[in-house]
Amino acid sequence: MSILDFKSEDKMLFDPGYSASVARVSGNIEYMYSAFLSIPSLKQKRFQFSILYPKFIKAIDLNAAFYLGCMLWGVYLKSNKGKEIVNNPCLDTEFNDDSFYETDFLYNFIKEGFNRDVKYYLNKTHPHNPLYLTILEKYKEFLSLNKGFINVKKTDDIILPESLKVPSNSDLELIYNTIFKAVKEDNLEILFEVSDKIL
Repeated sequence: MSILDFKSEDKMLFDPGYSASVARVSGNIEYMYSAFLSIPSLKQKRFQFSILYPKFIKAIDLNAAFYLGCMLWGVYLKSNKGKEIVNNPCLDTEFNDDSFYETDFLYNFIKEGFNRDVKYYLNKTHPHNPLYLTILEKYKEFLSLNKGFINVKKTDDIILPESLKVPSNSDLELIYNTIFKAVKEDNLEILFEVSDKIL
């Protein structure tokens, strides 16, 4: 279910419809990287990295867009006071330091690991996108403040980092319309268009 077909006056979806894209995003960088590291031959590694290079770039873009999207939707939910949140898969689960594993891995990969490997295996550079690191830093704060969303039942339960901007009503409408478009087109990278509304 997504915002494309969910209609309710007093309820909001926990996930606006990112799940289709999440299947392509979650964990795929680590999986690809682990498989790559298991290759014994340096020559084979160089060849394989040249094949994986565009896939890594796409996966990094999608991951950053997904985490940005979570915050954009969180900001939008928080602006709709007193509404019940439905379909929260995190409810009553356990929150611990392991919850940061994926974001920490991605942060370190973007900041240092990827460019280091691009230099070594392809003899060129791929500077990290500072926006992506900002997104991950703020998302980790968002995740921590909300304790992995294990107790989020209403829009009022959501805690937003003070470092996030509070959008105007017109910006909130633009955020919603952009999320709707991203879900409809199954293209989370559209969300970068409104990153400046909260970052």
